[in-house]
Amino acid sequence: MSKQKIVFSPCAKQRLEEIADYLYQQQLSSRFVLNYLKQFEIWLETVLGQFPESGRLMPEFGENIRRVIYRKYSFIYRINGNVIEILTVYRENQP
Repeated sequence: MSKQKIVFSPCAKQRLEEIADYLYQQQLSSRFVLNYLKQFEIWLETVLGQFPESGRLMPEFGENIRRVIYRKYSFIYRINGNVIEILTVYRENQP
């Protein structure tokens, strides 16, 4: 089984930037914020890289769209061959 490549859409990148901005506003250190976001990436590579179909199908978002949850954040993605595209990220208790 070949490992999947994970890419972030422009929307997902923007959402991660917004998460980072929010954390900075909470007076958290740059080191903490960078490590926090790196943990997302490591988790996604570990789980989706090995088990790309582990996310729940979300037909209301479109065909072949899936969702996984980590640290109360939903990652919406789709599989396209050996590429997993993270479409967006949102916190479960926020719209």
